[in-house]
Amino acid sequence: MVDVLTIVVSIIGFIPLYIDLILRLLKERKIEFIVERFYEPTKKPVDSNWGIRILHPNRPIEKCIVLYNNIPLPWWDDDELYYERRFVAMGGGNVRVPKAIQKEGVKIRIQNGKKTLKKVKFEDLHNAKP
Repeated sequence: MVDVLTIVVSIIGFIPLYIDLILRLLKERKIEFIVERFYEPTKKPVDSNWGIRILHPNRPIEKCIVLYNNIPLPWWDDDELYYERRFVAMGGGNVRVPKAIQKEGVKIRIQNGKKTLKKVKFEDLHNAKP
């Protein structure tokens, strides 16, 4: 009887350790990064006053897409328009918000392919220097 009780107590004692291990593994899998907005008028790749910057993801983002009220935003590092980009860990990039679609109260959604990584209102983003 003592042996069974010892085993049960040992198993119960390890439950918090298992929970902690699972939580650590889940946190390591989550992609974390910085998102900020910046004011800088430009004509390329689109006529725009505002940009959104994504910085320092802790893991690679294979198919990063930034949606502005469900409209994909163009990346700013080329004169060609494209809407999906790969990030290496600790990398960064900027998208532009075309003047034609800019308005108040818009929600930004950052995705890795079809998986949503972050949702935030444009106005709630930290306003950074260009």
